[in-house]
Amino acid sequence: MVLVAVYLSVNKGSDRITAVNQTNLINIESSLQPVTSIITGENKVLTAISSPLFISSQTLGSIFEDEKDNSIIKYTVKRGETINQIAGEFGISVETILLANELSSSTVREGDELMILPVDGLLHMVESGETVEKIAKKYSADSGNIIEFNRLSSEGEVFVGDILIIPDGKMPKQSQTAAPVAQVTLPDSYFISPATGIITQGAHFSHIVNGYRQYNAADIANTLGTPIVAVAGGTIQIVKTVWPYGNYITILHPNGVVTLYGHLNSFAKDIYSGKTVSQGEIIGYMGSTGYSTGSHLHFEVRGAANPLLKYRVGTRVVY
Repeated sequence: MVLVAVYLSVNKGSDRITAVNQTNLINIESSLQPVTSIITGENKVLTAISSPLFISSQTLGSIFEDEKDNSIIKYTVKRGETINQIAGEFGISVETILLANELSSSTVREGDELMILPVDGLLHMVESGETVEKIAKKYSADSGNIIEFNRLSSEGEVFVGDILIIPDGKMPKQSQTAAPVAQVTLPDSYFISPATGIITQGAHFSHIVNGYRQYNAADIANTLGTPIVAVAGGTIQIVKTVWPYGNYITILHPNGVVTLYGHLNSFAKDIYSGKTVSQGEIIGYMGSTGYSTGSHLHFEVRGAANPLLKYRVGTRVVY
């Protein structure tokens, strides 16, 4: 079958249709197909003319494709597959898959779900004060490529919470944790510290209230498996795994405040939605699940001030 793309000009007020241009699309198959017309758009008709020639739907789709698909694919690992095989199948590097999925090793199992980027590089969530130029510098990437690939405005305008693909981006080398400047137990606070460790990031994006972005989150870093505790008594609302938080828990406290604990390596035993927990009770263990660059706790407070925000990066906190 020969596919003929005929572009038609329709004269308003008459029944005359004029063929303006014609393109024959050819592949092979030794069978005849009936004549069919397909409306592909305004004033365009795709006509199939019988012939011993055939074109596959896949080839046809590529012909009419306007632009490259830059979307992220969710891929389920098949039996016996390796990271190397998956990387080869999608034409990206093993490092890109490891970074996108926060994997510390290349071992995967049947049924594992992976995020597959459309290009070598990494993902970045925009935080307060960041620009495309700053992001490009951080990952040794080209700002023009970031703008083009993410289809940003020519000015490269980005907003807090945006998820960007950084083509050919390289993860910066981890700097040594700054020496602690203090050790605190959150005195005069309704909350205790949710973990023992070092504050590695101060106020950053947490959530949106009535259209306004809130910066009420802080990060505490420590070794993988460090216990995470409820900062105050309350009822567990959410026990879930979802990107970018990874494994996370929310607790509703009696005063109406909600606290969120993200990137957990695992949940504590018998932790479930609806359970009542006491202040200091272990609810999970520190990890690096979701969108994370190392073992730490992402701690948010919704409905009140986050007590960790008054302390400098490098401060060591304890229960």
